[in-house]
Amino acid sequence: MYLRKLTFRENEGKKIEWLIDNVHLGKINLIVGQNSSGKTRTLNAIDDMVDMLTGGSFIPKVHGKYRATFIHDEKEVLLEFEYDGGIILNEMLTWDGEKVLERGKDGSGWIIYMGGKESLSLEFAISLNQMACFAKRDKKQHPYLEQIYFWAIDMRRFNFSGDLGKNSYSLKAVFEEDEVNFRNADTSLVPLLYLAMEQFKGYREQLIQDMNEIGYQLEDLGIMQFSDKNSRNKQDRYAVYTTESGLEKQVAQHDMSQGMFRAFSVIARLNRYILKGKTGCVVIDDIGEGIDFSRAKLLVNLLIKKAESSGIQLIMSTNDSFIMNTVNIENWAVLHREGNKISLYNYENSREIFEEFKYTGLNNFDFYASEFFKTGFKDNSE
Repeated sequence: MYLRKLTFRENEGKKIEWLIDNVHLGKINLIVGQNSSGKTRTLNAIDDMVDMLTGGSFIPKVHGKYRATFIHDEKEVLLEFEYDGGIILNEMLTWDGEKVLERGKDGSGWIIYMGGKESLSLEFAISLNQMACFAKRDKKQHPYLEQIYFWAIDMRRFNFSGDLGKNSYSLKAVFEEDEVNFRNADTSLVPLLYLAMEQFKGYREQLIQDMNEIGYQLEDLGIMQFSDKNSRNKQDRYAVYTTESGLEKQVAQHDMSQGMFRAFSVIARLNRYILKGKTGCVVIDDIGEGIDFSRAKLLVNLLIKKAESSGIQLIMSTNDSFIMNTVNIENWAVLHREGNKISLYNYENSREIFEEFKYTGLNNFDFYASEFFKTGFKDNSE
């Protein structure tokens, strides 16, 4: 299952209204736009929807309305819901053209039961501050709800300009699977590295190869114990390390450059995600931030290659011209903000303009900088 379209409206009719209008997404997406064009706001809207679909009990106090279209096994899945004042006002799920769930603001509604030979409509009443898509999950009675839950629980987001675990360590080096929540990309990388190397043969070698492919010549990596002189209790900690070609020294994570560690963290986490058989949505905000442009381009190409070969839906955002020139504009999603409205232009909804640009001889960044994506040759000829 992957997210195909998204419309989100917040505080409708008020001066602080925001509208993310009918955003179309493919399997590979590079969201581009100026600062304050709505890139992070759009990704945050997806994050908030994921939180509610995975059972998060915090429903925003403001008024909000979602319309999200997913594709599952070539079937269209439409989820619409609205909330206000911390409660769900309404919710409707349509699966391949058939309505299978509907609820109102009093928490009551109906759902299609598929656990027997015949499909039946069952009534229910649930908490006001919880999505029915989550509260009514049942593998036998409503198996279609599991697909939405799996999509939400498998979504991963990386803020490439953030910490990504560089300043997070561990007090031990051995872990069990159920000890660690891998959804948080800012936690220590030690548990993930330990479990990945224990569970998957060749994981370590693949990670070294991937880092070499983007310009970091590594010979070794692993987990090391160290003493933190600045720690109040003087307790030893564990960190990840790398060893570069020509150097015998193990370089602990706190001594790595910020850019190198960000790349290392994302690739390490993504490789394990793929090896676990996940094919969900991976979001990387500000991709390439803090890395020199040549390595940033190599990293983006590597991530696209991994997504295409594994079936992952990849959503990256940037305003970096070098990265824009790396990614085929057919995979672009250009965000343009006018006041409180955020619109998206991509190959699907603006194909003629995207095709026209191929004949200009200009580079990809010019497509964005000149706002060719809005009107094509029509605007340029005036």
